[in-house]
Amino acid sequence: MHFPNIKKLNPWHHNKIKEFGVALWNFMTSKTGAFIIGVSAIAIGYYQFYVSRPIMKYAVETAPFISSADDNDFKVTVHGADYKDLYISRVYLINKGQQALAGSDVSKIGHDPIRIVVPDEAKMAHYAIDHQLTSLATSADLLKDGKDLIIKFDFINPDDQISTAILHESQKPGFYITGSALNVNSIEREWSDKEIKFWGLWGLGILYLILVITYLYNHWYHPQNRKFKF
Repeated sequence: MHFPNIKKLNPWHHNKIKEFGVALWNFMTSKTGAFIIGVSAIAIGYYQFYVSRPIMKYAVETAPFISSADDNDFKVTVHGADYKDLYISRVYLINKGQQALAGSDVSKIGHDPIRIVVPDEAKMAHYAIDHQLTSLATSADLLKDGKDLIIKFDFINPDDQISTAILHESQKPGFYITGSALNVNSIEREWSDKEIKFWGLWGLGILYLILVITYLYNHWYHPQNRKFKF
């Protein structure tokens, strides 16, 4: 079949593409290529190992509840006390791993239970489980232990969460969650998955690009002393 409007590939372009293909293959079979493949395999393996257990994270959201700076037609009374300025913080405990965490596997009170640390300067007025934002499959409760709030639960499945609502007077209360459990040594603040993937992929991408450019320069461009053209 004849296509009169399609130009044949210029032999010069064909040779360039062929040379680039050979250079790419040599790169993949070189020490640098093997290094990239090895690093990628290690990163993927570590990630799979990392997420194969319960990974407990926490997040905190704080917003005004009532402010004396506003023209309010109402007042807030908590446990018999009136407040003109009050904030609400939602503190989330989230399972980001691939394995459920049972409440029976959490360190006991007196050791290192999973708890919300409440600084004195927060001036906490009230606390409760936010059932609307807590996963339906999870049954949870709060137990006050000194200044802290112990989070008690039956279990937390992967991607499930427990949400607590805390009323307080301080604009920056400084709440955080700490504690330990079986296969859980620490609880860290949750960062956005998009942020982690974005910076992780960009970091690896830049590293790989530098290695590829260095290899092509040393093994293809520099020996022939000619420009990289198509």
